[in-house]
Amino acid sequence: MVTERSARESPEQRAAEQVVLVVDDDEDLADTCRYWLDGERFAVETAYGGEEALHRLDDTVDVVLLDRRMPNVTGDDVLDEIRERGLDCRVAMMTAVEPDTDIVDMPFDAYLVKPVSESEVKETVEELLVRSGFESEVREYFALESTEAALDSRDVEELREPEALSDLRGRLEAVRAEHEAAIRNREAQLDRLNRTNELLRDIDRAIIDARSRDEIEQTVCDAVASAHEAAFVLRRTAAGTLRCTAAAGYGLDPAGVDLDFVDEAFDIDGTVEDGFAFEDISEAHRAAVFGDDAADLDAVSALYVAIDYRETAYGALVVYDETDGFDEESAGLFSDLGATVGNGINATQSKQLLNGDSVVELEFQVAGAGDAGVLAGLSATLDCRLSLDGVTRAGDELTCFVSVAGASGCDAVAAAIDAADVSQARVVADGDEESVVELRTDAEAVLSTAIDHGASVERLTLSEGSGTLALHVAADADHGALVEAVTTAAAGVSVVAKREVERSVQSADSFRRTLDSKLTDRQKTVLETSLVSGYFEWPRGSTAEEVADSLGISPPTLHEHLRTAERKLIETYFDELNPASADD
Repeated sequence: MVTERSARESPEQRAAEQVVLVVDDDEDLADTCRYWLDGERFAVETAYGGEEALHRLDDTVDVVLLDRRMPNVTGDDVLDEIRERGLDCRVAMMTAVEPDTDIVDMPFDAYLVKPVSESEVKETVEELLVRSGFESEVREYFALESTEAALDSRDVEELREPEALSDLRGRLEAVRAEHEAAIRNREAQLDRLNRTNELLRDIDRAIIDARSRDEIEQTVCDAVASAHEAAFVLRRTAAGTLRCTAAAGYGLDPAGVDLDFVDEAFDIDGTVEDGFAFEDISEAHRAAVFGDDAADLDAVSALYVAIDYRETAYGALVVYDETDGFDEESAGLFSDLGATVGNGINATQSKQLLNGDSVVELEFQVAGAGDAGVLAGLSATLDCRLSLDGVTRAGDELTCFVSVAGASGCDAVAAAIDAADVSQARVVADGDEESVVELRTDAEAVLSTAIDHGASVERLTLSEGSGTLALHVAADADHGALVEAVTTAAAGVSVVAKREVERSVQSADSFRRTLDSKLTDRQKTVLETSLVSGYFEWPRGSTAEEVADSLGISPPTLHEHLRTAERKLIETYFDELNPASADD
């Protein structure tokens, strides 16, 4: 059987336009902050010291997390240089230096005292990015407020100059009095942002525990409705119609939601237009959703959020709130939520595929030589038989390990290199009757599409440009959507059979489930790639450098993943052989 697993990636995001720079001579802490912030709606970089930070700083940096106590060039020095250069970025001091009145005149925007938590770092960065769009006087107010909050954590008697805190509070009151209306407006904006972020974190935690797509969708609706007026999830059926599959708020029943009004939010191909919003929906719209409760609502806005994963569109989340509109920050965060939900649905279906007692097998006919992908074209060019042994994903590229019969491995590699869509090719093993080659390409649309839809590639055999492809998918997956996506991904691909495949429940299956729960997706990918590339053979078919390169990681990282995965594999094996007694 051929299995595929793509490394778990952060939800798909809009192009990152904002840059966060983490500056700390403690490399482990700097890297930890980068890991915490990875997957958010901005790019994250690190500088392991003040001098390195000064080399990196320019007008492309939006937020700096800055340690104060660093050798040679201190955080205070970096802060002074930032302001002297006139760089318009927000700065959060993140330090173990306990705040004192010396910070009153320092031009930072926030002050975090170590040790810091993941939530503190995320919330601070998100708020500072929003503050960047505030009026300068309002930014000054929030900076002064952050300074006061830092000093307020100290006993006044312990401060070097207690009167400096009183002066600071006087400045704070004066700025607020002068810009009261603008400050109140921005406080309300930050409050909405914080509530939305808290909601997203709650949903993230809930998705982890969900066991099915239905459960994920209902969990999301419940959480969103608790913070807003109502929410429901829409799916596009194989027939092209919309179906409400989960709803919450105002006693909404999925079966009772009138969907006539939502078609304008969908593109002609049936995918939702992400971020499509109604400001103050019409009375007819309200009545269609809320029924008799519509009269109790004032101005109600609606936001449509695409639920997708990679190129797979799972549907849409529709959120209603009793406001005059969703601001840009909230809409952006909800867009990320849609990607998170799509990722959760994909992961859940993948788990069902791995652990289910039965799966659905979809068989496709592949014809059309190069039109059906690189591998089909290669089999036609060489007039040979190809069978896929394994496929892994790194970014937009697939790494395929292919057995070749009827042509030498060297000839296969030469022909592959001549193909414009193959970025790398090499011989893994060259035998008299059959060879194994590794190809890296971004032009296998059929396989990429299947993977994006959570399918496992069971087998792919090709001869002279034609052949068969078998995919395994979870029993409750959207089979119609998968068939449509795969058959339209390339010319000459058609579905020929659908069948249910039973899996026998054996101790081996129990072993696999146990091991699967212990291994991360990345560890599974590294193990499988190493196996099919011949790394575990002797002599080895691939070196560690070659395997690492095919995965887009460094050799030390490969070895770290391999050692961890091997330890878990061996532990699981001996635990299965020698289960702990009830007394242990």
